[in-house]
Amino acid sequence: MDRKKILIKNISLGLVYKSINLLIVFTTIPLLLNYLDKELYGIWATIFSLINIIIFVDGGIGNGLKTKLAESLSLQNFHLAKTYISTAYVSILVISLVLFAVASLFIYLTDFQKLFNTALLTNSEFQIILTITFFLVIIGFILNLYKSFYYANQQASKVELSLLIYQIIILISITLLMQFYSKSLLLIAIIYGGSNVLIGLWFSFQFFKRNKQIIPEISFFNKEKVKSLMGLSLEFFVIQLSMIVIFTTDNLIITNLIGPKDVATYDVVYRLFHLLITLSAIAQDPLWALYTDAYQKKDFNWIKKSIKRLNKLYLLFILVVIILYFIANPFIQFWTQKDLGILDSLLLIMAIFVLIRVYGLIYMVFLNAIGKIKLQMWLFVFGAIINIPISIFLVKNTDLGSGAVILGTVLSIFSLSILLPIQTNRILSKK
Repeated sequence: MDRKKILIKNISLGLVYKSINLLIVFTTIPLLLNYLDKELYGIWATIFSLINIIIFVDGGIGNGLKTKLAESLSLQNFHLAKTYISTAYVSILVISLVLFAVASLFIYLTDFQKLFNTALLTNSEFQIILTITFFLVIIGFILNLYKSFYYANQQASKVELSLLIYQIIILISITLLMQFYSKSLLLIAIIYGGSNVLIGLWFSFQFFKRNKQIIPEISFFNKEKVKSLMGLSLEFFVIQLSMIVIFTTDNLIITNLIGPKDVATYDVVYRLFHLLITLSAIAQDPLWALYTDAYQKKDFNWIKKSIKRLNKLYLLFILVVIILYFIANPFIQFWTQKDLGILDSLLLIMAIFVLIRVYGLIYMVFLNAIGKIKLQMWLFVFGAIINIPISIFLVKNTDLGSGAVILGTVLSIFSLSILLPIQTNRILSKK
């Protein structure tokens, strides 16, 4: 296996797809902001972040499958690969049914006008929008296993292609919506949820069309493989639950304590800076399967060299973040054609967040690929415990506004960027 060739191909294609994807996203956001207006956009951003929590609640099966399937395919054990895929699908379906029941009860019992700090929509309108959005997202949740297939098969660029097509559908749909319909959160919800379902169906079909020997079958479901998957995935699951608290509650805290309009400002800034995290993830996603393969074959020198290169690139990354910090405000005004009243403190803390997140990611990908995630799990649990209380405290006791919330996130994940590099170096120094 020529890992260098696979890596270059996936990263180069991934960058092409993601670059186009980001251009489309950057075109879509101001369209959506103008279509919905600032407050309604803030409500949608909060709903979208809440509903998409389920992406993290797959019991760790997506990440567990990525690692186990990569191992099976590396050994060309197609029977085992088929067993893992079939078991993963059945497990995800069971989880989805439980999630749907719990979410339906939550939607029925919650006063959303109070939760979202707005009277712009009635409670019944909130319930309809959330129910339809959740139903579509949960179908996409089941179908999204296709991403693990492509990652494990060392075709990470295909995942970026799928996300590109998804954004193209979104852009075309919103453009048409603006021409023929007045602002409607319900239609936006249908567009986002429905597009995800279509993409999941198409890319799953394409994968199994080319890999017929591992098409899932109910008869291949194996309880013991559930234990095998969940043995690794249980820790991933705890990590994902912690990440829900750390990364997906910001909008809800802001809308509840400050207001939906501030969510709009925060969301636009977050999306701009998150671009750098996304680009970093593109470069590192193909490494997951390659790290697993190299570790299985005891090619530790290749792993060490790869991590060393990433650390050198990180120095350049720091410079890019500094430049973005200085140009962010004028760029956002040009981009959205609106003066969102962005505080300089929000930009500064967001820049620090990106630097810490990406540095930790360098080591996280390697540790995830070899299944050494217990330390990471406990660090995320600690971060989740302190995140909401410290964010609320900072909002109420500082003048940072929404910047106080991302500062809470920074404090919650800081330990990862210190301890994970130490763990990685200890593992590799023994090899």
